Amino acid sequence: MTTMEYDNRRPRRALLIVIIWLLFTLSVGALGYPRIKAAFADSGVGALLSKRGEAQGPTTATRAVRVAFVLPDGKMRIYPIRFERLGGSVYHDTFEALLAGSPLSALTDGAVSYIDAKTRLRGVTVSNAILFVDFSADYLASTRRDLADEQVKATALAQSGIKAVVILVDGSPIG
Repeated sequence: MTTMEYDNRRPRRALLIVIIWLLFTLSVGALGYPRIKAAFADSGVGALLSKRGEAQGPTTATRAVRVAFVLPDGKMRIYPIRFERLGGSVYHDTFEALLAGSPLSALTDGAVSYIDAKTRLRGVTVSNAILFVDFSADYLASTRRDLADEQVKATALAQSGIKAVVILVDGSPIG
């Protein structure tokens, strides 16, 4: 056998191996596809993924948050609302929604906010299930600080995984 004949056989052998591998892969895929499809449908993963997409809403510019407002009898009530995404976390957006004031659904119940309207959110941090909420100094000018504090605490504790809240004003805890 000459060198030329040996060189011609080598590419054919590699091509033959690739063709056999491709046919084997396609046949395994074709035979296994119905079982894989049935297993995927039985697992419910597809339905779970579609529900998750619906739960996030039609637009990613808003987020579902839960905020507390004070009813006329002095009790707190949690209102679920959709609020625009402003921060990186749901906690940040929740407190921005709280500072934005009562939504229409809360106003129809007579619910109001006792947090001073000039108050700005400086930051929100979570550590060991404790939520630290930092407000501007205007928070101290709230007419009923006791109800404002309760409103902040009720909003914080309405969040999943939060066990306690610390209210800060300009980075310092208030008593």
